[in-house]
Amino acid sequence: MNDPHRVTPTAQPRPSASPFASSSRLDSPRGGVALRVSLWSGSIVCAAINMIGNSVGGAVRDVGMVAGIVSVGSVLALIAHHYVRRRP
Repeated sequence: MNDPHRVTPTAQPRPSASPFASSSRLDSPRGGVALRVSLWSGSIVCAAINMIGNSVGGAVRDVGMVAGIVSVGSVLALIAHHYVRRRP
């Protein structure tokens, strides 16, 4: 009986579902650490600016709103990066 989940030394890596995916994804599943660190730090800093800007009010409220949008964008980019880089 053939076992489809058996790992043998001659097993080839599963091809990516996307024709545009780079081959380095199969070689390095932990790539993009600098991107993740910058997205996390940007998200935290922008969330802090958002809280301060919205609590002060006035003209600073616009800065807080822009920082909030950037923070949400950073979180969405982190989620997208997670799903792109996870193992098949």
